[in-house]
Amino acid sequence: MEQQESNILIVDDEELTAELYQGMLEEHGFPRPLCCNDSREVMNMLKRENISVLLLDLNMPHITGQELLRGVSANHPEISVIILTGVDKVETAVECMKVGAFDFMVKPVDENQLVNSVKHALQIRALQSEVRILAGSGSQVKLKNPEAFADIITASPNVRKTLAYIEAVAASPKAVLISGESGTGKELAARAVHSVSGRSGEFVSVNVSGLDDTMFSDTLFGHKRGAFTGADRERAGLVERAAGGTLFLDEIGDLEPAPQVKLLRLLQEGEYYQLGSDRPQKAQTRIVAATNADLYLKQADGSFRRDLYYRLIAHHVELPPLRRRTEDIPVLFDHFLAETARALSKRVPTVPEQLYTLLAVYSFPGNVRELQSMVYDALSRHEGGVLSLSAFREHVERSREDALAGNVADETYGEHERISYRGEFPKLSEVEEYFVQEALAKTGGNQSLAARLLGVSQSTLSRRLSERPKT
Repeated sequence: MEQQESNILIVDDEELTAELYQGMLEEHGFPRPLCCNDSREVMNMLKRENISVLLLDLNMPHITGQELLRGVSANHPEISVIILTGVDKVETAVECMKVGAFDFMVKPVDENQLVNSVKHALQIRALQSEVRILAGSGSQVKLKNPEAFADIITASPNVRKTLAYIEAVAASPKAVLISGESGTGKELAARAVHSVSGRSGEFVSVNVSGLDDTMFSDTLFGHKRGAFTGADRERAGLVERAAGGTLFLDEIGDLEPAPQVKLLRLLQEGEYYQLGSDRPQKAQTRIVAATNADLYLKQADGSFRRDLYYRLIAHHVELPPLRRRTEDIPVLFDHFLAETARALSKRVPTVPEQLYTLLAVYSFPGNVRELQSMVYDALSRHEGGVLSLSAFREHVERSREDALAGNVADETYGEHERISYRGEFPKLSEVEEYFVQEALAKTGGNQSLAARLLGVSQSTLSRRLSERPKT
């Protein structure tokens, strides 16, 4: 198992007892717990270490367990305290639980009971962290590992909350499902999960779309010599290559039914079989999967296994499309412009303000990847001076024509929602005035772009505005 920073502290003045609990938890896959045999050192340790669960003996010299429990509850309420004591009194248990203990156990402690209690405490802590992040303000999020997210360019508070969520779950051994439309940066998010996790093994990526049962098994699990015709030597699979690291399974929503069963076993039991072998091997890799499909709907209609879905979605990262994070368009554009200029050995050109307005009202069906290709195409044609709008206008018009022809989803100029009204049915002139105002607001008052949104010429829009009654 990957050695990770411990978030469990055992406090017991009897060194052998503390080491016994330490061994129990290590055998069940927990990172090696810290031990403290002097109760006077506990509060300082809690300031230095990132502790989630505290196993606390009650009967200790210097500072008793009851005193420590009160101090921990007052100063570190986020830490779950599990009391371990030789005193089998209901009154003591009730008093400890009132002060804030998470659980109470009488020595000699049952191993399974201890392991389950620690697991439960860690799960509660993880859920609390996720809730705080999801409920918080994205603009106030401070990342602990900003270098891990250097490739994710954003000014969006919602995206920053997503990155903070990645930080919160990265060290978990559970699977992570990353969902989002094509071009939203799912592999970048997966690499960030791996980077923040601190795992020493490799990040290994594979697209599982279209892999049949045999190809899936051979790619992920490898094969023994003679497993099939042409298998003249043994070959390890990607699961073994990613030992101690992260295995990223892209396009998981397209995985065929038979491989889904084998992936479920890998996630559920931590085991797999090489082709040609009847002996299971233990996996030591963390699974991160990505999809642009709605797996909830796929499991509901039976095309994706429900049990596999719930294994994959232990942690869920959802990346918003670019049209829902328009504040990122200028920063992404400037980043890609500088990057492309270096690649093409050109100077970074001046960007006309109208260009940012044009991009702000375009919905980018291809998301960040589409914006990057638009910048590359425009700068390839650029010869000097101010960057021309023509390449971008051509791209937007072509996308709009494709949408009208039914070749792509009709989202070119934003997501279409059903229009509703209340009360008296609106007059046509009122509807027209409403959408003229909406188009002008969306384009920052640019009549040329507003006319494009409305599907009329600029002269038609100008005439319509000039005919308004003066107030």
